[in-house]
Amino acid sequence: MSRAVVAPPEASAAQRKASDPALSAWVAANAGSGKTYVLARRVVRLMLEGTPPGAILCLTFTKAAAATMANRVFAMLGEWTGFDDARLSAALAELDGRRPSPQRLVRARRLFAEALETPGGLKVQTIHAFCERVLHQFPFEANVASQFTVMDDRAKADMVERAKLATLLKAAAEPEGRLGRALALLSVAAADQTVGELLTEAVAARDGGLEALTDDAALDRAIAALSATLGIGPDETEDSLQRQLTGAALLPPSEWLSVAAQLEAVSTKATERDLARRLRLAARDPDLFFDHYKAIFFTEAGTPRKTILTKAVRDAEPALAARLDAEQQRLGALIERRKAAALRDRTAALMTLAGAVLARVDAEKAARGVLDFDDLVGKTRALFARVDARWILYKLDQGIDHILVDEAQDTSPGQWELISALVAEFTAGEGARDSGGRTLFVVGDEKQSIYSFQGADPAWFTDMRLKFSAAFSNAGKPFEQVRLNFSFRSTPAVLSAVDKVFDDPLARRGLSADAGPLPAHEAARHLAPGIVELWPAVEKQDAEERSPWTAPLDAVEIHDPVARLAGRIAGHVRLWLDRRDRLPDKDRPIAPGDILILVRRRGALFDQVIRALKNQNIPVAGADRLVLGEHIAVMDLMALADCLLTPDDDLALAAVLKSPLIGIGEDELLALAARRSGSLWRAVEASGKPYADQLARWRTEALALTPASFYAQVLARDGGRLRLLSRLGFEAADAVDEFLSLALAFEASEIPTLRGFLTAMRASVIEVKRDMDLGRDEVRVMTVHGAKGLEADIVFLADTMSKPGGQFDPKLFRIVPEGAPAGAPPQIVWSPSKKTDIAAIAAAREHHRDRQAEEYRRLLYVAMTRAADKLIVCGARPTRGATDVWYDLIAGALSEAAIDAPADDGDGQVKRWLHGAAEPIEAPAPAGEPPAAAPAVLPPPRPVTPSSLGETRHQPFAAAAVGAREAARARGTLTHRLLQSLPDVAPDKRAEATARFLARQASLGAADRVAIAERVAAILADPRFQPLFAGTSRAEVPIAGRLAGRPVSGQIDRLVIEPERIVIADFKTNDPAPQTLGEVPEAYIAQLALYRALLAEIHPDRPIEAWLVWTAVPGIMPVPPAALDAALARAGFA
Repeated sequence: MSRAVVAPPEASAAQRKASDPALSAWVAANAGSGKTYVLARRVVRLMLEGTPPGAILCLTFTKAAAATMANRVFAMLGEWTGFDDARLSAALAELDGRRPSPQRLVRARRLFAEALETPGGLKVQTIHAFCERVLHQFPFEANVASQFTVMDDRAKADMVERAKLATLLKAAAEPEGRLGRALALLSVAAADQTVGELLTEAVAARDGGLEALTDDAALDRAIAALSATLGIGPDETEDSLQRQLTGAALLPPSEWLSVAAQLEAVSTKATERDLARRLRLAARDPDLFFDHYKAIFFTEAGTPRKTILTKAVRDAEPALAARLDAEQQRLGALIERRKAAALRDRTAALMTLAGAVLARVDAEKAARGVLDFDDLVGKTRALFARVDARWILYKLDQGIDHILVDEAQDTSPGQWELISALVAEFTAGEGARDSGGRTLFVVGDEKQSIYSFQGADPAWFTDMRLKFSAAFSNAGKPFEQVRLNFSFRSTPAVLSAVDKVFDDPLARRGLSADAGPLPAHEAARHLAPGIVELWPAVEKQDAEERSPWTAPLDAVEIHDPVARLAGRIAGHVRLWLDRRDRLPDKDRPIAPGDILILVRRRGALFDQVIRALKNQNIPVAGADRLVLGEHIAVMDLMALADCLLTPDDDLALAAVLKSPLIGIGEDELLALAARRSGSLWRAVEASGKPYADQLARWRTEALALTPASFYAQVLARDGGRLRLLSRLGFEAADAVDEFLSLALAFEASEIPTLRGFLTAMRASVIEVKRDMDLGRDEVRVMTVHGAKGLEADIVFLADTMSKPGGQFDPKLFRIVPEGAPAGAPPQIVWSPSKKTDIAAIAAAREHHRDRQAEEYRRLLYVAMTRAADKLIVCGARPTRGATDVWYDLIAGALSEAAIDAPADDGDGQVKRWLHGAAEPIEAPAPAGEPPAAAPAVLPPPRPVTPSSLGETRHQPFAAAAVGAREAARARGTLTHRLLQSLPDVAPDKRAEATARFLARQASLGAADRVAIAERVAAILADPRFQPLFAGTSRAEVPIAGRLAGRPVSGQIDRLVIEPERIVIADFKTNDPAPQTLGEVPEAYIAQLALYRALLAEIHPDRPIEAWLVWTAVPGIMPVPPAALDAALARAGFA
């Protein structure tokens, strides 16, 4: 059974309505409902109605999404150019529901060329790319450098680090200055690392007013505003408020002993006895008197005591009771104000330093003419606020009439403000023109808003819908709200499980701003069977105590629940692959690429799952994000540079020797290192091993070449890349490629030294995002954030036990002052912990946790809807588990109606939620002869290269001759280069050109340089070789064709075409050179034979001569035609 999805009529109608170019639409699209499909169709329909491509602006969230949408548009338009009238009519009728006219057919065929010929191309871009384009067009109006460049997040982070260091050094050098006093206060309040993290977070919080702190007066105004926000006067300090705590006490210290005696006289209860004891302690201990006094009225947690006096004493001493109650209220208010003063002072110190850091960052950006991604949006918003936005858009492309916004739920408030400015002209003044029908199209799903860390706020999704709806309605323009409920991805089993889980009001909190249940998901694959499987939680088991002397510190215990869960997941995958199990809606066995394993964050489970899959020999794509400096391939390359630059670094050299770059074993390394008298480098030099020469050559090059050039030699010329990938797998290619890219980027901006590059690499944390949707047949292990937009037939939801939110609350909180006008920017406040919170900060902290819990549930929705056919829910329960975790939400919703069934691996029972005729995915038992397998689709044959015929593959460092062979090969390459280039140089300049070229070859000794120069000069001066360098000859001639049905591709060293003959010359640097044809390697003759056979098809009328040119003699050895024919036959081309 093959998966074939036909859109139900209701789904087609909703999609057609959403893509109608005559109206504006706000589309709420469930997961898998085809929003990109609808977006692309709307663009095409706009163009069909006569809209110029330049008047359409499509804004997407990522570059990948922009590329996908543009590809879909061009694919549709490209198909139309080849359709006949009948097929094109059917396609257009399906697109907009009406029979096309002949004129419409003509227009449809022209759209592809029109889109291609539009200046600047079809504008499908991220909002940052749009902003960059606007700012480049209007740099003067936007007050930016005219030729600015955009720096990436890594470059920005490096710039911020430099600015932080410079600011802290200045503060330390001027302890009595404003920066110095701020640093002193922060140093007492927080550790050094925390101060650094605070500065980074504060600089990133540009909406906290830091940009306005241009001088001391502005800083003073900001601190005064912060004081007002926190409810204290600008002159109030911790010390002044502390003095008020005891200095203005309603129960003054002079009365403490007498009140204690009074309480002891009237009561023998513990409450009064304890109060009297604390009063006496406070009176006797001048250092801790306030702590004892405060404990009378407040608990250790800081909350007011509910009972200060017993009822009997209150009745007997009402005046004393009233004084104590009033004192409790007075102290509570003063303590809160003192905490506010401390928050104000710490935050002011942070603002002082962060403002100085930000000023340095902005100054460096201005000096270098660069902007970061936040600048792009911020400066474009400011530009539209200062200048008529319609005039700018008109100047850009003679006006934009249609705006389409993709992934609207992930749009940040700042980006929404920018879009609002663009759309404002559609509904106001002359911009609300009816000609052409200016429209807005927005598509998104607030249930999938999971990027709050990038500023996304799902509340804006609803707010902007209401705002735009009102604006278009007031302007008399149609504005439709369309809902796409049909999923073309998931089976009814998966979708019904999603609906069941989020039927619970607690589970759906934060998924939608609308009250009541969520609209039910509907499956376009309504007859497709599917399964949701709930495994029992893996619990921690008691384990035997291991010996601290024999076990590694980081060894994973076999009883560890995370390791056991990872092993079970890998075991299931291995079982399905071995049994060739099938999914009910597929007509082929399950493949590794059908499986996606999701986690919330990269951690122990993430690493254990990848390790378990590899241990089972299951193809796995590796991590979706790599910390570059922690990847083993990059660590090996950096260790190589360390040991070459510092030969006494024995540890680095040992790592290189064991790495794939050299590849020796433990025993050989131990033999080298044990009982050596000097450094390990000296021991390697004395060993006489082939890799000793290799390391020596690399050291010479490391000291002479730029970082990129050095690593290119190691990885390409010397086969380092191949050896790394052979041992570490394909995922190492991404790390190696990014490492080389960074080396090139470093050379472009810094002094290109290898030491400097290593320092830069180690000074920054570099993450590489790998594309996991490349169609490779590998199991993918990803975070839910990384899997957004992806899908898989089988999805494991593995990380279901971690608690909502992050491990820590944020360091900075944004507080909007009471009574502030709408849209007023918040103020940042630093509160180190809950103990230091005042009421406003406590509310902000709780609000942050609530929002994190809401996003946690939205993340669950995204995770569950990645599954097409089968969803497996599992988890390893931690020792101290949280409540309301994913596993509990799913189990609570599904367990009662799910059926118990044996697990696929036979290990106990699982619960299965079924919909339709779904059965376990075991392969059917064979009955009689197995069905014949479908014929394999073979890739096209790989072209034969003449130079590879007869070639013998050697393992690196397999024998002592490898070094000599590599050196000979390098000399041959240089000789070929000279013989290719020097004939075009004037004879009197050739010696000088040869010397310059050879001098640049750092790996070449002086004797080799002289020998190569002499041999090349002798060949060029010898009359026998003159035909090879005359005007009828060509060097390095590529040639390709087919012989005996096989593709052949090669390159001829020297080709001479004369009226009476053709000469093929192949230069060989063998030393000593063969004396007879019988001594010539078979591959040499076969190579010439293939060249001759290909040329014979092009020039059948001329004889073809084949020469072997021995540069060491120098001499020419013609190869007879009979020998060439025989070699061709032996190679299988007769």
